[in-house]
Amino acid sequence: MEKFEELKRAVESVEMVDAHAHNIVALDSNVPFLNCFSESIGGKTLSDSPNSVDFQVNLNEICELYGTSLSLDAVEESRRCLGLEASAAVCFKAARIVILLIDDGIKLDKKLDIKWHESLVPTVEGDKVVAFKSIIAHRSGLAINTEVTQKEAEEGLNDILSARKPVRISNKSFSDYIFMHALEVTQNFNLPMQIDTSLEEKDLDLRPGNPLNLRNLLEDTRFTKNRLVLLHASFPFLKEASYLASVYPQVYLDFGLRIPKPNFNGLVSSVKEILDLAPINKVMINSSGIAFAERFYLGIA
Repeated sequence: MEKFEELKRAVESVEMVDAHAHNIVALDSNVPFLNCFSESIGGKTLSDSPNSVDFQVNLNEICELYGTSLSLDAVEESRRCLGLEASAAVCFKAARIVILLIDDGIKLDKKLDIKWHESLVPTVEGDKVVAFKSIIAHRSGLAINTEVTQKEAEEGLNDILSARKPVRISNKSFSDYIFMHALEVTQNFNLPMQIDTSLEEKDLDLRPGNPLNLRNLLEDTRFTKNRLVLLHASFPFLKEASYLASVYPQVYLDFGLRIPKPNFNGLVSSVKEILDLAPINKVMINSSGIAFAERFYLGIA
């Protein structure tokens, strides 16, 4: 409609600051390219992904981008013919990403270093720390015990190290203690703290990751000057995250690929829930791109 044309032109021309992404991998990495089009959510195995609506939607978008027939094989062939640098450039240009903030802490086969990514965007923040990121939401939950003691943390660490391997840091006392000290560091250096949420682990209990559990921390006067960025807008708790951003000045929202987009109406509904209460100047977007440049495009397009 004509009345939205100006808005459409603005949206299609604005440049993107991607504040949450991970490294791209080499073409011969053992990371399955199938991962590019779907998350493994709630027990849905990777082999089942092509039967999901979100897979088909994402595949269609990439096929349109490359001008290929509607098949995964056609996309992979295009990537091989173009080469990694050229295909990645197509994705980043289409997504209009100009600044890329990379969390390079995830282990990936044949992960490319941050220097490699500088050919894709004008600015890659690789020479300094620009934010902290925590996965406490899907380890011990967001009901942070702000009164946890060093002794309790030490006992928690001992329990972790005494448990059978592989080591998984999920002890609540230890996690809460480290998280609060990390908040002190970010406050001292005026850095934001990104709080990640994840739908990838099928045994994950989402309830402790509800952002409303942060109330105890948010009310603590020691942390009122922090900036807490709820990645993926704490999906599926979008309304709760929107509420927190509206009443607590230290809460911000950042959403991207991890919000499933099975259809247009579903995506619009998600954005509406986020913007119902949250001030628009506290809402950001990220690609959550990882391993494949196509995921960066899907996260922002």
